[in-house]
Amino acid sequence: MAQNQKKINFGELEKEIMEICWKVGQCCVRDVLEKLQKKRNIAYTTVMTVMTRLCNKGALKRKLNSSGAFIYTPTRDKRSFFAAASKKIISGLISDYGEIAVAQLMDIVENNDAKKLKELRRKLRRI
Repeated sequence: MAQNQKKINFGELEKEIMEICWKVGQCCVRDVLEKLQKKRNIAYTTVMTVMTRLCNKGALKRKLNSSGAFIYTPTRDKRSFFAAASKKIISGLISDYGEIAVAQLMDIVENNDAKKLKELRRKLRRI
């Protein structure tokens, strides 16, 4: 994959934060912190740092509100984000490994259950 592409995979905390952001839409660090603290002890600065990194990865965007706090919003809804991310990953695998990657993908598809396989074949034909 090209080196200038933004990193699209998430760590565990990033996943949790993104799930919160996708669920609520707009949020500030304090909103996310309060939801995370229901499950774990975590510092405000940790959440702030991770949300800044998610902005740098292109998963979140932020703007200042009237009180000077950043308001974060997902750049895409969850489904379209993962569609774009998986496309980048698959394209990178094919670019890097060619027919071996395609063969492995087909093996995985063939080992899926029949209903999923039929649906995947239909989608592949459209592509």
